[in-house]
Amino acid sequence: MEETNPWQTLHSEIKYDNNWIQLTEHQVINPSGGDGIYGEVHFKNLAIGILPLDENYNTWLVGQYRYPLKAYSWEIPEGGGPLGSDPLDSARRELLEETGLSAEN
Repeated sequence: MEETNPWQTLHSEIKYDNNWIQLTEHQVINPSGGDGIYGEVHFKNLAIGILPLDENYNTWLVGQYRYPLKAYSWEIPEGGGPLGSDPLDSARRELLEETGLSAEN
């Protein structure tokens, strides 16, 4: 198995950066020798999604207007957690914040 990188990076530039994501654009030469562009998204937090179930297997959805969709969206409780933190702790926090529910396990 080849371990060397077959891509050649000509130039990299951070195009966008905030507290949640960073977007870097790379001008490259691809493995077949052609010029290319490659976008890389770096997420700065863990993505946390929770599917809460009660003793009867009912679940909860939360609704909110999502700006990028330009529409109201029903979805599972979700959010983020700091890198290096326990994902379960972040999931419990998000569940409480979004639904008012506490999880036993």
